[in-house]
Amino acid sequence: MRKGLIAMIMALASITAFAQRPDANATPEERAKNQTASLTESLTLSEEQQKQVYTLNLDRAKKMQEMRNSQNADRTQMRESMENFNKELAKVLTPEQQEKYKKILEERRSNRGGGGGGGPRR
Repeated sequence: MRKGLIAMIMALASITAFAQRPDANATPEERAKNQTASLTESLTLSEEQQKQVYTLNLDRAKKMQEMRNSQNADRTQMRESMENFNKELAKVLTPEQQEKYKKILEERRSNRGGGGGGGPRR
């Protein structure tokens, strides 16, 4: 009885975790589009910035998918990829947008208990 209850709780927890990631099965293009839309809304990106950010997001999404699909997915590599993305993104953003983005990252990290970097997630 106890093992069955534990199994049910674990199953529910995994379903809940999966449901919180609506783009879990999205293509890199879909992820890039969603992430760009989120950043556009949060940071009020210009059309030119949107194009540049989409390209950065697409490149990152493809790399992340490759790393996830590889047999030796390394969190360190994923973190480095994210840090590189943030450096490249900073080149596209205005100083005001960079400050907003930093606040979004800090808020996200505090909500996740110090998790990795990246764009805002809804």
